[in-house]
Amino acid sequence: MTYANILNLRTALPAAVILAGLGIAAVSNATTTTAAATAPLACDIAVDQTGAMVHFQGRVQAHEAMTGTYALTLSGGGTNIRQGGAFSAREGEIVTLGQANLSGDPSRYDASMVLSVNGATYNCATNL
Repeated sequence: MTYANILNLRTALPAAVILAGLGIAAVSNATTTTAAATAPLACDIAVDQTGAMVHFQGRVQAHEAMTGTYALTLSGGGTNIRQGGAFSAREGEIVTLGQANLSGDPSRYDASMVLSVNGATYNCATNL
């Protein structure tokens, strides 16, 4: 190998290492995006009105076994309720995470529930 070839190799090798690192970062990023698009759970806040009473129920359905935490908040109409804590669910299981009975029209209340599972955060929809 000539001296010129060695110089070319010494210049090309660091560039190849940098490009390989960028390729690994791109693959890692793609994996994260794909994982986020396929959530390991489904969650919601079910709202059921019977007469003058409104029942709010935070639920999670696990697509795989999991543990995590939840925070359920209900406010409005002079109400300020916060429930939360740890939960666990087996694959396929539907778990009630928190619930409350209030009076009046459901539209008077703001309901939100946030789950944290394996470092990811999920905002759950309210089903009126």
